[in-house]
Amino acid sequence: MLGWISLSLLLLAAAAVVAPLVPYVLAARDNGVPLGEGPSEIVAPGDRTWGVYFDDRDNSGYGETCTVTDSTGRPIAVRDPGVTVSFSSTEMLGHVFDTPSDGRFTIACHGESADVRVGPVGSLPSLLVGMAAAALLGLVGVIAGSVWLTRRSAAPEAVVTHSSRVR
Repeated sequence: MLGWISLSLLLLAAAAVVAPLVPYVLAARDNGVPLGEGPSEIVAPGDRTWGVYFDDRDNSGYGETCTVTDSTGRPIAVRDPGVTVSFSSTEMLGHVFDTPSDGRFTIACHGESADVRVGPVGSLPSLLVGMAAAALLGLVGVIAGSVWLTRRSAAPEAVVTHSSRVR
């Protein structure tokens, strides 16, 4: 029984990493929408976190300004992304915002010396929680498996003897 518990915990640990990792990587690999000069009207999934990415290919540094409004013209709060993980050496996530519930927004960004795009952002807190849960489940699974193997190898083998009586 302990062997099955150990195996189950190790499988749950793998799932705890994969569940938040897949959406995070998919969001990071999504090319989003490249922004040109002037405002761009975007239709995206509603109530999601999206970001403004700046690609400074020659690493010369860049300046930028961005404004985001919903379909009625009201400003959407744009905030600093905090800690981020990048899969590119030249592209940085500069700002994040939540898309309106209808998914329609207008964005105007000007990035001096950088290409600008807008796209989905993966949830780093979800990824970190998943990794912590996986570490805990994996540790408990390895301990349970070690106990199971130790008990299994230490158990005496059953000896079957047959006696026969002759009358």
